[in-house]
Amino acid sequence: MKQAVEFLYEIPKFTKKHSLDHTVHLMELLGNPGDHCKVIHVAGSNGKGSVCCFLYHMLLSEGKTVGLFTSPHLVDVRERFQLNGTLCSEEHFLSAYTKVKQAAEEMEKKRFGYPTFFEFIFAMGMVIFEAAQVEYIVLETGLGGRLDATNSYAHPILSIITSISLEHTEILGDTITQIAGEKAGIIKTGIPVIYDANDPEAAAVITAHARELDSPCTGLEQKMFQILEFNNNFIDFSLSTAYDKETRWTIPGSAAYQAENAALAILAMRILQHQYPMEFGLPDTEQKLHEGMLHAVWPGRMQEIAPEIYFDGAHNTSGISKFIEAAARLTSEDAYRPFLLFSMVKEKDYSTSIDMLTADISWEEMAVTTIPNERGISFEKLQKLFKEDTDRPVTGYADYREALKAMCRKKKPGQKLFCTGSLYFIGALLEAWKENCDD
Repeated sequence: MKQAVEFLYEIPKFTKKHSLDHTVHLMELLGNPGDHCKVIHVAGSNGKGSVCCFLYHMLLSEGKTVGLFTSPHLVDVRERFQLNGTLCSEEHFLSAYTKVKQAAEEMEKKRFGYPTFFEFIFAMGMVIFEAAQVEYIVLETGLGGRLDATNSYAHPILSIITSISLEHTEILGDTITQIAGEKAGIIKTGIPVIYDANDPEAAAVITAHARELDSPCTGLEQKMFQILEFNNNFIDFSLSTAYDKETRWTIPGSAAYQAENAALAILAMRILQHQYPMEFGLPDTEQKLHEGMLHAVWPGRMQEIAPEIYFDGAHNTSGISKFIEAAARLTSEDAYRPFLLFSMVKEKDYSTSIDMLTADISWEEMAVTTIPNERGISFEKLQKLFKEDTDRPVTGYADYREALKAMCRKKKPGQKLFCTGSLYFIGALLEAWKENCDD
């Protein structure tokens, strides 16, 4: 297992981005795994992983066999391939790895070029789900949509586009219109699409593209859902759409943005129920859907890892904005100002994120560190940027594990510590936390 994972991590060093035709050829060599499954394809800038998680658990609650493909993973690479409520087994993983590696080597011999890391991982996921004979696959895109390896799958039953924000501008474009166009590339002719309708610019692009392809298009607007109560790491909200009339839902979490993600997933589920009434027509369907939502915990998204210690992968400026909103609400009645631990990867807008973090919350103390990844930014650079924006203490740590330990030691009872930035950072912290607990 270790050797296979190490090989996978080496792939980006000796290959390059390919066209969708390249991925299509790889899948053909593998026998087009997953071709007979009902695939729900999800793209977007923020919230797509959470939407996938909510859908996955609702389908499981209905007794369906389901595979969930997401990225990135936080601690264990097998997090990317969830199967009927658990991570795929090491046996499933290694069997798929061996099969895809053989196909990849055949492609290289034919001079098609070796698959990228993401192509390889996507292919593994589809092989795993095919072997398990799942009925449904919830499939999250990687970067973008139109040219994403997952978009080689030609006939999903449903497309979902979550909120759009400026991200990966060097690849996807530097305007909301351009990025929305890339995300809308997952829409297929005649296949229903559900989308976040709160940004008029993005909504116009998505609806226009759906109209061109004669795809039924349903948007979720802010006015359709309302948060009713935050209660002990659960959120109650109401939903009103063409399918729901002031229905009340409860989901795990403490961040308001998860209500929007849950609402989008519920709307998607309603479309599925409309498409397949015989599959979801049992008398206890509604009760089961509600039970499924209660189990939909998505790690690293405003996760209270221990009392008063939160991990949140706010990986772009839109995510940082939502993180700030959640942190402000969680600390509004606290006697002590909170602590912050932050790090990000180079290709994100870390400078604007730092400006936002220092402007909107009065932190007791801030700490920065370096992610253990070649994409990480040095703690010295982050510390300099923070100190330019605030007169509050900003401590730099070369080692993220020491940073976490130090901030936990400094925290007083009743005081909250928030750790945020790249999902790679949150994954490293989760692994460090687990190791510490095991010790």
